[in-house]
Amino acid sequence: MAIVVLRLPDVKGECFERPKKCPNCKGEILQRWGKVFKPLRDPQLCSVQVYRYRCCTCRCTFRHYPQGVDQADQSQRLRRLAALCWILGLSYRGIAVVLAAFGVRLSTMTAWRDGQELAEQKKRRRQWKPVRVLGVDGAYVRGMGDVQAVLVAVDLGEGQPVEIGYVDERNPQAVRRWLEPLVKRLGVSVIVSDDLMTYRIVAEKLGLEHQVCQPKVYADG
Repeated sequence: MAIVVLRLPDVKGECFERPKKCPNCKGEILQRWGKVFKPLRDPQLCSVQVYRYRCCTCRCTFRHYPQGVDQADQSQRLRRLAALCWILGLSYRGIAVVLAAFGVRLSTMTAWRDGQELAEQKKRRRQWKPVRVLGVDGAYVRGMGDVQAVLVAVDLGEGQPVEIGYVDERNPQAVRRWLEPLVKRLGVSVIVSDDLMTYRIVAEKLGLEHQVCQPKVYADG
């Protein structure tokens, strides 16, 4: 049986190392300029200690965050966990329910933004490694008074998202136009999806193997 290991970022309650350079002018002479306690949404920590520094060259002050923390009110670990829950098949409402069990309140739209953030990070760092088995799944996201169709492609070998697009999975032509460049670029030979007929049609058109996984039930998110 294949085992997929998902690594979440570590989150520290305090930063024990000083910054090496000023983010504004790259000056190296820095003076500690106080500290604050930042409230944090995270499965394990409710707040972290953040130090401020002042650059002696440009007089700019800035915050130096602990590992796994940035300007957002969610930790990097929580944002990655929410995004991975979506990849593993939970609806956005389901993600909110799961995280609530850990004492973390998260709206469905925030879960959607976390998924988008992870996809954008992957897109910026993408090196287009070969992907043999590609998981493909669609959803309909409700927000801002409208419903948006989205399609997600995941490298099932590494459990990492490859692409997210605004594509209606019920439209075989649209799915093929979106999927074909990925298949050619990544060298995909198998796609895995639910039993929607669209994927079977697209797989045949692209000359791919098609494996069916268990269908998921989505709630409005």
